[in-house]
Amino acid sequence: MKRLRHVVRSVDRTHGSLNREVLTVREREVMRLAAEGLGNKAIARELRVSEGTIKLHLHNIYRKLGIKSRFALVALVNKKAS
Repeated sequence: MKRLRHVVRSVDRTHGSLNREVLTVREREVMRLAAEGLGNKAIARELRVSEGTIKLHLHNIYRKLGIKSRFALVALVNKKAS
């Protein structure tokens, strides 16, 4: 879990600086949970927000990191972890 948080911060710094934007704390939480394999509904329950809010966070994460899917997000996090 600690390692995944470090990787998420690393992805944020690397890709955020390229896009001149950084992920918010909440977006990093959503990214971490998505990378752990949780679905939108489970992430929403975990963070006590609506599923629509999670979809919005994911959309913003994809835009800021220049990716198009959850698969690309997980691949990016896994690439940074290795």
